[in-house]
Amino acid sequence: MPPGRTVLVETYPRLYSADFPREDRSPDQHDAYATASWLRDADKDGRLAQALAPDLSESNLKLAKHEGWILGVACCAEPTPQAPRISAQSSARSDQGTTRPGYRNRNGQVVIGPTGLLGTDHNQLVYHLCCGRCGLNYGANGSDIHARKCPYCGGGRPGLAI
Repeated sequence: MPPGRTVLVETYPRLYSADFPREDRSPDQHDAYATASWLRDADKDGRLAQALAPDLSESNLKLAKHEGWILGVACCAEPTPQAPRISAQSSARSDQGTTRPGYRNRNGQVVIGPTGLLGTDHNQLVYHLCCGRCGLNYGANGSDIHARKCPYCGGGRPGLAI
């Protein structure tokens, strides 16, 4: 990044917070402090340039261009091969409040949108969800969205393939 330019990035403070003493900061203050400190240190030693251009597989690069990428996450599992898709309009519930893109449930899970894949519950579609806390992307039946917990950081059941 050229000097004097601004970049908007998504971070996951848990990646950095353990590297810095908490002292008398609240958890939110420490997350902000640790992230800013990591960015400063990584800029000085060259890790920031590497973090801004992670070595991703073709499929993960395509996913990152669509959804974004969390700074400092070097890689992730390959996406599951896609099953045959059906139209989201075929589900009578596709326009309900809890399946609306942007809906956030009480556990911080955000609906990205319908995948067009058949769900595992009767007459359900799989919806793409993203954890508002850790950034995990996963699938869930539309009927489960209102109470869904993150499979990674929230103790929820494993997600469905997306």
